[in-house]
Amino acid sequence: MGKFISTVVLAIMLPFSLLAQQKEYPIHEFRLGWGDMGFEKAAYHDSRENVEYRYFGHIFAGYRYSFNGWLSAGLDVDFSNVRWKSAADGMNHDFQNISFIPSARFTYFRKGIVTMYSGLGVGLNVNTGSETDFRGLKTVCAPVVNPVFYAISLNYKNWFGSFELGPLVSLNGKHEIFMLGSRIISISIGYRI
Repeated sequence: MGKFISTVVLAIMLPFSLLAQQKEYPIHEFRLGWGDMGFEKAAYHDSRENVEYRYFGHIFAGYRYSFNGWLSAGLDVDFSNVRWKSAADGMNHDFQNISFIPSARFTYFRKGIVTMYSGLGVGLNVNTGSETDFRGLKTVCAPVVNPVFYAISLNYKNWFGSFELGPLVSLNGKHEIFMLGSRIISISIGYRI
């Protein structure tokens, strides 16, 4: 039994140790980015009850590790904020979505300064703010999904700029829709080592 466990551990560790020795592609990637608030602007806008909506945008930061030239995994943290005033009493209100999104990326084209990829992220969204939901809660957790249908990255030495198409979706049943097509378009800048 001990030989079997040793063989399994070696079989799992060997590819990682071989990949760590390869230096032909970037291993670590750090990025900062901004995404649109198309969903929030469509869902939350001035009405008789609420006025002066302000949209912070989706600000995100991420880290990614490349296992090889076509597969990488990482974590993005996304923050968005919407603020408004109550028309009845002039009080300020707001809500935030903070998403923690582990993801996998699949690079299918790399030539010269251009890299193209797709990916999938699945994680946890925390919605909080001044309002309460139908259960009386101010803070609620829900799943979040982030498919990246298409992305292109332009690279210069270790620096890069990326453009991604892919929504953030976070639902907590039919009564709570936190994001449904948020951050469809996003841009980021980053550094690879």
